[in-house]
Amino acid sequence: MLSISKAEFLSIYKGLPICDSVDLFYSTPTSDTDLLENYLPSKLWRLNNIYKIVNKQGKRIKFRMNRSQHKVYAKTLRHPRVIILKSRQQGISTLWLVSFFDDAATRNDHYIGLMAQGTDEASTLLERVKILWEELQAEIKQYWNLEVVVDNTKEFSFNNGAKIFVRTSFRSATLQRLHISEMGKIANKSPEKAQETKTGTLQALAVGNTGVIESTAEGDNAFKEMWDNAYTFTGELSGGDFLAVFLSWLDDPDCTSPVQQIATPKQLEYFASLEKELQLVITQEQRNFWIIKYRELGDKIYQEYPSTPMEAFKATKDGAYYAESYVLNVIGNNREVDYLYDTNLDVAISVDLGRNDTNVLNVYQTYQDEYRIIDEYLDSNLPVKPYCDWIKAQPWFTNLTLITLPHDAVIRSMTDNKTRAEVFEEEMSYIINEEGQREVYNKVTINVLDKNDRMDGIDGVRGILPRLWIDRKCVHIKAGLLNYRKDWNEKMQCFRNEPLHDKHSNPADAVRYMVDAGKVPTRAGQSSEQSSSGDMDV
Repeated sequence: MLSISKAEFLSIYKGLPICDSVDLFYSTPTSDTDLLENYLPSKLWRLNNIYKIVNKQGKRIKFRMNRSQHKVYAKTLRHPRVIILKSRQQGISTLWLVSFFDDAATRNDHYIGLMAQGTDEASTLLERVKILWEELQAEIKQYWNLEVVVDNTKEFSFNNGAKIFVRTSFRSATLQRLHISEMGKIANKSPEKAQETKTGTLQALAVGNTGVIESTAEGDNAFKEMWDNAYTFTGELSGGDFLAVFLSWLDDPDCTSPVQQIATPKQLEYFASLEKELQLVITQEQRNFWIIKYRELGDKIYQEYPSTPMEAFKATKDGAYYAESYVLNVIGNNREVDYLYDTNLDVAISVDLGRNDTNVLNVYQTYQDEYRIIDEYLDSNLPVKPYCDWIKAQPWFTNLTLITLPHDAVIRSMTDNKTRAEVFEEEMSYIINEEGQREVYNKVTINVLDKNDRMDGIDGVRGILPRLWIDRKCVHIKAGLLNYRKDWNEKMQCFRNEPLHDKHSNPADAVRYMVDAGKVPTRAGQSSEQSSSGDMDV
């Protein structure tokens, strides 16, 4: 018997072929023949009936998948790669240990990678693999004709050619299965290893095969970046993309306590807001658990036992300027779309310039009270001309009417005594015609902003987020809006009242200049508010 009801089973696996044989999981074989012909061929049945693990009390018990494990497993049946943000102790690592062991036992020549945080964790993983083998019934081993041929500190292999590798990184081998546990901790302890994981280990996993990255939230690091990319992606997933799966403590039946607790007014307000946001009822036993854990962990509870993805990264999101509003208004209202450019509207560009830094071109249109970011271009350490050449090569160039530059674009170069604003004006004053000759072009106005208060500009961006649309290809600007944040004062353990300058601040500044520039004229001499009305065609 599975640990979830039949109704829950059908809900979790809805639309998958496995639902056609649901009765298999709520019955027992009537004979050895029935077992061999009908039950044993089912992987999900095997996962819940033939393997043993060591539980939290140190006892060897039959492995039975809990609700969270079923939820995650079903996701991989829909898309092979998943990234899991979870609360503590949901058994996700155990699930994939058992699942991938089963793949090795039943699939010839499969290479399976189990990536651990360090050598101690790798050794523990290997011991757990050996327990699965030791506890597997001799009759099943014999039926599968299965024997162990390699058993050392880094590899556990069968005579069917399948190999389980337990390592701290992978690069050379091609893998058919990959599990990376506690990626957040890996990223915090060793940022270099986290990057190696992305450039090496993940590249070893063959496209279309199952890959799982899972972790609790561990602050602002490579895991958070990977999670944000997956969680906020709204397009069609490719074989190399990761599907985001969040596991709340509210999904965990173990996160309850019978010991009655009295909630403070602030805690009652928190529970009420969660119930409203998540459309559920938090039981008294769940409230008891949370209150007890809060006494123990304080604000760390949001990281260790999050209710929502935003809550998991609360410490980093507290310093973010736009993230919560972007998720709520843009992602929440399906305002990330493909092919956003409208040929009936004029185009403008706001530019963030840096001498020895990333330069960002934010290409946008406005209509009524909407801002629509339709394109982007990023590069660094280049003069102005290559950016202008890129602009002239774009399909929207003939609709371009305005380029807005920051206030420091009027500083003169010591090399040629020109300002970057003057170079933009020169470069945008001509086009190359079909005969290869320069032709005067005077459609584009170059606008240089006054030096404005940065915080006023940030408030301005906050104000337009409920009216913002963005083309899905503008991944750098989206990342900037999600990750632009206050600088953290490590010594004082508080945020400075100024932005952190990193790779996300340049795209965010380009958006701020868009708002500082105001509405772009939609046709010569006519503001967007004066343009004819109509629905947006997306």
